[in-house]
Amino acid sequence: INTRLICHLPLIAPPGSRFRVGNEVREWKEGEAWAFDDTIEHEARNDSGQDRTILIFDVWKPELTEEERDLVSALFESIDAYGAGGAAWGV
Repeated sequence: INTRLICHLPLIAPPGSRFRVGNEVREWKEGEAWAFDDTIEHEARNDSGQDRTILIFDVWKPELTEEERDLVSALFESIDAYGAGGAAWGV
């Protein structure tokens, strides 16, 4: 179950840098965020020869209720707590 969207916020986006999600291709524009479902095939390109800097972060899918977000958060906190203790077989 995908509970999040990925958000890209271009900080430095030279001409010739772009992003594709599914069949949609967009040129990155500095300061213009774009949220998408990363379960869809996607790729980034930078044909400019210059560095590109994109801030990438997750956001909740807007259709999730507060209760659903709380349950998902509790699940991940439990997984993290279990992982912090190490595996029972010492690996």
